[in-house]
Amino acid sequence: MVLCWLFQPTISQAIFVNNFEKSDLPTIATGNGQPSSRHTPKPIGTTDAAQGYYEYLPAGYETPGQEYPLLLFIHGLGENGNGDSQLNRVLANGPPKLINNNSWHEDLPFVVLSPQRSSNGCTSSNQIRDFINYALINYDINPTRVYLTGISCGAIGAWNYLGKNTNTQIAAMVPIAGNGKSAYNNAGCDLGKTPIWAFHGDNDGTVDVTGTTTPINKILDCQSPLADVSMVIYPGVGHNSWRRTYDLSAGHDIYHWLLNFRNEDAITVP
Repeated sequence: MVLCWLFQPTISQAIFVNNFEKSDLPTIATGNGQPSSRHTPKPIGTTDAAQGYYEYLPAGYETPGQEYPLLLFIHGLGENGNGDSQLNRVLANGPPKLINNNSWHEDLPFVVLSPQRSSNGCTSSNQIRDFINYALINYDINPTRVYLTGISCGAIGAWNYLGKNTNTQIAAMVPIAGNGKSAYNNAGCDLGKTPIWAFHGDNDGTVDVTGTTTPINKILDCQSPLADVSMVIYPGVGHNSWRRTYDLSAGHDIYHWLLNFRNEDAITVP
């Protein structure tokens, strides 16, 4: 079963989800048209985080008394680096690229954090868990609105994170061109406790499309799916199925979809 859901609300001054403005979303100040001016490299060793990362703060983040949704982006294998002089590799794809190119919608309320893996292989589930904890301690984040997305190797890491942690931290996940088979083998139907909107190209020669179709279909076959779980399979598209997804040119508004969900059961850090 291949499911495709089109969700296209209009981006406007206020964020509306299911036709109601969410009172727990922050008021976003008018941007300056240059979101890149609020996109800051945080090299490894300059913060308490175990990884170097890029930080994007929405306009007006300094306003006291507001909590923001967190969008955590996990890059692919080609963007691994030393967390310092190679940190700009993180800007190659996804939300960091859109922000850096001033193509990001400034009225989106997310704090966007993009950590870099400093060794070989994919970002690990423990690294993702620990970075979320770091973000909750060091940023004004609404702990019920933590969202995870990743591409390729980063999507594999995101799936593996979900397989180990299920719904203990995040409210929803968008993995793109990843492989969730091991995650399903680890957690089974418990993966369905978290809303998942997965994307893949059916001509992907790097990570086979079954990395998405197999776990999603298995979740959908569970007796009692607990959350919104679906996928979009792009016909004729190769490994880079993320550009059209993140820039919304394929017509799937993942950002407002994420904001549909809160995790009231998230475990908060002290």
